[in-house]
Amino acid sequence: MHSSKVKEISLIGILAAVNIASRIYLQALPNIKPVTSIIIISVMLFGLGFGVKLSIVTTVVSNLFLGMGTWTFFQILAWVVICLITQVLLDFLKKIHKEPKLFPMAIFSFLMGYVFGIVVSLEQLMLGGPSLYIVYYMAGLLFDTFHAVGNFCFYLICAPILMKVLKKESERIRLKQD
Repeated sequence: MHSSKVKEISLIGILAAVNIASRIYLQALPNIKPVTSIIIISVMLFGLGFGVKLSIVTTVVSNLFLGMGTWTFFQILAWVVICLITQVLLDFLKKIHKEPKLFPMAIFSFLMGYVFGIVVSLEQLMLGGPSLYIVYYMAGLLFDTFHAVGNFCFYLICAPILMKVLKKESERIRLKQD
């Protein structure tokens, strides 16, 4: 196995462990976790594929502890959609020769809290149709707001640290897709 693959697996393991621990130990705080922000940052540093792998590992392993169900698929889907949107934003910024800035990306992370809720709620659309989806989503809007505010705060905290610590590793193992 190439050393860059070993490093990629190791980094996914480390970041997934942080995400999993935060999901388990911060259960008392509804939807306030650093997971979405860390996934966004991982896409920024290592690319779309890395973010998707991190999303899958985080969701499956943490749900082994928190409870596995049909919602697991929709959680994975939500984080993968966030990875895709993040990559599209990064590609756009690259095209116009702009670097992602801390505060605008924190706002982006905030908005992704609502995207997560919209996608996770799709399970109810499948189960009960549009009326159940709308009622379910509206009932969870406060929790999506908690998620959004948590994302904003965690992004402001995590991004400077992770960008500094992992930037050299990102360049060294060239996981980032151009």
